Amino acid sequence: MKINGEEHEFPDGINVLQACERIGIDIPHFCYHPALRVAGSCRMCKVEVIQGGRKRIDISCNVPVQDGLEIITDSPAVKTARKMTLEFELANHPLDCPVCDVAGECNLQNYYMEYGLHDSRMNESKHTKHKATGIGRSIVHDGERCVLCSRCVRFLSDVTKTRELGIFGMGSKEELTVYPGASLDNDYAGNVVDLCPVGALTDKDFRFKRRSWFLSHTSSICQLCSRGCNVRIDYDVNPYHEHKRNIQMRTHRTETTEYARIQRIKPRHNEQVNDYWMCDHGRYGYRPTDSADRLLHPLLREDGELKQVKTSVAIKQAATAILSAIGRNPDKAAIIVSPLLTNEELFTVHRLFREKLNLPNLDHKLPIDSDWYGDNILRTPDPFPNRTGCEWIGLHPLPKGAGIADLDDAIAGGKINTLLSILADPRDYLKEASLKKLKNRFYILRNLPDELKAYTDIALPAAAWGEYKGTFTNFSGRIQRLNQAFKPLGEARPVWSIMLDLSILMKKTLSLKNFDDVFRAQRNKVHLLSELEWDDIGDTGVMALEKHVEAVA
Repeated sequence: MKINGEEHEFPDGINVLQACERIGIDIPHFCYHPALRVAGSCRMCKVEVIQGGRKRIDISCNVPVQDGLEIITDSPAVKTARKMTLEFELANHPLDCPVCDVAGECNLQNYYMEYGLHDSRMNESKHTKHKATGIGRSIVHDGERCVLCSRCVRFLSDVTKTRELGIFGMGSKEELTVYPGASLDNDYAGNVVDLCPVGALTDKDFRFKRRSWFLSHTSSICQLCSRGCNVRIDYDVNPYHEHKRNIQMRTHRTETTEYARIQRIKPRHNEQVNDYWMCDHGRYGYRPTDSADRLLHPLLREDGELKQVKTSVAIKQAATAILSAIGRNPDKAAIIVSPLLTNEELFTVHRLFREKLNLPNLDHKLPIDSDWYGDNILRTPDPFPNRTGCEWIGLHPLPKGAGIADLDDAIAGGKINTLLSILADPRDYLKEASLKKLKNRFYILRNLPDELKAYTDIALPAAAWGEYKGTFTNFSGRIQRLNQAFKPLGEARPVWSIMLDLSILMKKTLSLKNFDDVFRAQRNKVHLLSELEWDDIGDTGVMALEKHVEAVA
């Protein structure tokens, strides 16, 4: 078929809009979405279709590709048709772009600048509708901005199958709203904001926090279940931007708005993992990165009190105490790691405590919170992002060692007196009596709750999500990478960096200097990660090599 005079070949089963996108031609549209059924309601994606000697204007989302078809996307007739459609869309649309959260990333704005640029001919009063109406725990609806594209309706009908939203009324008085008695509170409600091409549906969490043009973006992986949904971190490390550095701006900003770097999380498309969606648990799970209880400096118990010390002092004390505890009996220490760690962090832990020190009590099998659940859309039954990586690298007790399930009995019997817990709150897997009986309680944590401080001897701050890079391996064996968005707060560091310092002080140096060294060493040692290059992983990840499929299964 021809597009703008040039011949192209396309596979059966796609429409003209998709075909144009494949060759780099952008077709404006509101209602079309590649993951939803075609509605054809916005009429914005018009093109000129020449078929069987006849010419017509048609919507490209509803015309399938076929032999002999000729498409023109930039003729004067097409541009006029799009301009007319925009005039109808804007007939009742409020001119509130300056106060709209979606300003700067709104399709209606962009298309007007490209195809519209017309003066309004409407003399009639605009129809008024509901504004700033809460329709769920996280979603605000503005009826006047809505272009009735029905994306949200189709998502809730076909994907979540919860059907909270519908379009009611007739003609210019049609309005999107919730069904009587319904509330948009399902676990995937935030996706309707991503789907909305204008500012009709906005997120309470992001509402009035930042202008889109102040945001920077980094690709990453959600760390709140074993699927590893592909996400984009939208962040801002400068909350005032020069022109906001005055007392008036400071007085109406909350502490969270003032100091948080991560402003929102958006899903990234990956057909093999999460398609275009993400659950609300992951969407709003970024807050611990900048929470008030972040552990930013090492703490050391001296004279019965936790005191802030230099990192070098805390790591030296931990290294000395662990070496003293294991002495001639490596059974005395237990190392517990969370599957929240990246492959690179897990690798350094395994190499130091298993390969170099041969400690038998090394485990990752943390209990799952009884409130956690999976579903048949994205959420998996496992809330940890890298349990597969733990298994591949070998973070489990030796036959004679104690795992997490055995720790309470081992501590009560005096077999274990030293604990190093990495990114895991020991209260989640130990009884209070066990914590009290331990001689040495060392933690590498991102957040240190006040309730845990009484059972802490040394606490080292770990870099939080967004502050470091690495790889996760999801439940299906797909290796995906996290990218660093900004520098860690305070003296926090990635766990692999802390392990390198510990290894030197323990006289068991790992002979690694930086992340690249760790990544290469891991690739050479862990057969399921062999031949893996950072650049090969890309933004969508890679599956384990075919020769490893049997082992993965």
